[in-house]
Amino acid sequence: MKQSGEQVREVGSTRQASIGSNEEASIGDVLRKARKELMTKRILIAIVVILLFTICVFFALNGTFDRFVDYLIGLAE
Repeated sequence: MKQSGEQVREVGSTRQASIGSNEEASIGDVLRKARKELMTKRILIAIVVILLFTICVFFALNGTFDRFVDYLIGLAE
């Protein structure tokens, strides 16, 4: 049985990983939260890059890109 001064080890998934709690978060909790945020950011950046690349290829194949470049050159003259 647990004595008053002993601590019980818990599985990492059962611990609360919120940083704003009254208790101070452990280094592991902070690192897990940062890693999750970093992965989310990387996934979102990858999706945006793929979408931009796809849109550029579509406009180049569709001929809209040439008209846009001609329009920009017309504005510069």
